[in-house]
Amino acid sequence: MTSSMLLKVSAGLAVLSATAYFWLWYETGEPAPAALLHVAAASLLVALIASVVNPETRPRLMLRFLAALFALFTLISFAADVSRPRSDGEGAISLLQHLQNMAPAFLSALEHTISHAAAPFVWNPILTSVLSLPATMIFLLLAIACGFLGRPRRRVRIFANDY
Repeated sequence: MTSSMLLKVSAGLAVLSATAYFWLWYETGEPAPAALLHVAAASLLVALIASVVNPETRPRLMLRFLAALFALFTLISFAADVSRPRSDGEGAISLLQHLQNMAPAFLSALEHTISHAAAPFVWNPILTSVLSLPATMIFLLLAIACGFLGRPRRRVRIFANDY
């Protein structure tokens, strides 16, 4: 099986299992089996790895777009940090503070979903420590990672001359 075929199959499986999860959740009103979300996440991870490995896949273009988008978010959060009035001892605003100010309902729903889908310790010590980092740094790291993964690959051509 080629990496292009693996990419298509795993991406399709991720979409189908996520759609089945949300459809069951919508129809019954209760959360569907978590195994569907685990299958969707694993398939999405396999599709991402397959897209990064293959030098001729189109997700590289999407990763470059995401790198530019995260770089834009980096600039916006940096400008917000620099231009706001400061009191003594305040540093850069964390992503968690941004989310609490702009979307508190989204943040509480995200906490509830992650605590019930994975485990409660995933939210409190792990994700809150990551989200409490400065927003500029988080977006900069995401921009660098997406830019690195989306970079164009060069083909190495080796020619052996027979004399």
